Amino acid sequence: MMAAPLLAALTLHAAAALSPPALPLARRPPQPAPSILMAKPRNAPKRRAAKAASASPGGFKRAASPVPGLSSAQYEQALAHHGAPCGPSPRPARHAADRARPRPTAAAVASSPSDGTAWLQWGALCVKGKEYAEAERIFRKGAELLPADQMLSAAALTLGGDSAAYFHAAPEARAAGGARRAPPPPPSLADEAFTSYAAPDEQMATWDQADRAAAWERRLASLSPRGVVHQSKAPLLEPEDCAWVVREVEAHAEKVGWTKTRHVQAPTTDIPVSQVPALRGWFDEQLRDTLFPMLAARYPEAIASPAELRVMDAFVVRYDAREQASLPMHIDENTFSFTIALNDQSEYEGGGTMFAQIRPVGAGQEPFGPAVLNADAGGVVTFPGKLLHGGNTVTKGRRYIIPLFIYLDANASGKKPGYLLRSVGFEEASSNAALSRYAAGLA
Repeated sequence: MMAAPLLAALTLHAAAALSPPALPLARRPPQPAPSILMAKPRNAPKRRAAKAASASPGGFKRAASPVPGLSSAQYEQALAHHGAPCGPSPRPARHAADRARPRPTAAAVASSPSDGTAWLQWGALCVKGKEYAEAERIFRKGAELLPADQMLSAAALTLGGDSAAYFHAAPEARAAGGARRAPPPPPSLADEAFTSYAAPDEQMATWDQADRAAAWERRLASLSPRGVVHQSKAPLLEPEDCAWVVREVEAHAEKVGWTKTRHVQAPTTDIPVSQVPALRGWFDEQLRDTLFPMLAARYPEAIASPAELRVMDAFVVRYDAREQASLPMHIDENTFSFTIALNDQSEYEGGGTMFAQIRPVGAGQEPFGPAVLNADAGGVVTFPGKLLHGGNTVTKGRRYIIPLFIYLDANASGKKPGYLLRSVGFEEASSNAALSRYAAGLA
């Protein structure tokens, strides 16, 4: 479990080689785990300003978050002032691979693998260079070698969340330019099987730390006609399976209760999928066979292959008109989000995912505006996590969904994940389960 000041201490520790202000691996002041999830609100500017003022040297541009990301504007300016500390010479790096090749720090780790500070600095430099897959592996390897170093474990959790709990394929290198290499999707996952919506170009073009290696700004020409929010026209998962999930989760909740404080800024009544043993095998099959291929087919501009998709978190949420009926507008701190409906809309009134600014693809110059999207059991709604959204109020009955937070296990350079560890003779961490917030339940 992460103590409240742990990530704040981590940011100071990891930036020792770079001079202040500290590298914020997270943008929101940390909270005790497991009350950490990936959402930041847009309805408390004064509170954010107060937190920023009391943050580490230089403050944070925005409230800190447990999700990985780059630094504040102030920190980026400080790095620019220092030049390119990752390389062996003072000449400016020319591309992401150069920026993320911290040879001096790598040499320090290779010569003294028991030096936790060196591992933290190496990973921090990779975050700066948008080599996120490398940063996560460096933090995980350091945490494996130094299990008593809480800051290394916290850094690994910050970047990888609970990805160890869920299915993921072996990592791959990206083709030149991140071009799509996956085969065409089956008809059930093709464009015609979805209703799509566009978001303002300025929102997609503005890089957000949750984007990681997804370079949306370079692919706006293809995003506009395809859309970035997608609603399935038919179930992707069997409705009978969805009803079974609801029964299993309710039975589990009778024994342990629903969690209501696990999320810091956008709390839901939920239970992590990984904590319901009966669901694990089924859920991994859905990820492998349907959900990851679906997401890759929806966003070929950003996802080179389903193999680079990882689940930051997945949980069953229950909205009840008599209890928690809605969720405030917020932004998720992950590259992609989507919801799986577990029961039909005929079982409740209201509900759905509210978006602040979208419009149907092909609507011409129709203005962007709010819209609520929903689906019957087995249907999905997908979107980039940085779009402002919330849970529309359920006015009668109960609505069950599985939200998924997804990130790209990829490097901005396109290199195969793990290349930096291999370059200094290290294998990747042999076990990641111990770095899950739910490690005890995964044994």
